[in-house]
Amino acid sequence: METRPTSARTDKGVRGFDLDLHVTFAQALPREAALAVLRPAEGFTVDLYARHDDPGGPVPSARLTGPLRDPEALRAILAAWLAGDVRTVEVGLHGFLRSSTGQTDWMPWKRNVVLGRAEVGRVTFEEGVRYVLE
Repeated sequence: METRPTSARTDKGVRGFDLDLHVTFAQALPREAALAVLRPAEGFTVDLYARHDDPGGPVPSARLTGPLRDPEALRAILAAWLAGDVRTVEVGLHGFLRSSTGQTDWMPWKRNVVLGRAEVGRVTFEEGVRYVLE
């Protein structure tokens, strides 16, 4: 029996789910104050959203991404944020496809669940479900 070598190998991207968390502050905060509020959620990549024409100006919102390590600890952080400087949080395990070159394409959310600020305990981090806490 003859075996042929594979003529061309296509490396496929990596698929998975990462925590995707959007935080909207009750009022725009100075950059350092925004980072101080977000500090308890260590280990995530943080993107501060500020105006393009004033990148060092007030920060109305931020996005945190990365692997979900401890759901209970994250629920405690979400509850503390919502009791303090945060108006709304959108959080969930977002599906992604990462190419071999490192580009990430995010998949559409399967479902949205809107909860009250005091219902953080109902966030189950189900894959593909975005929880909106307001």
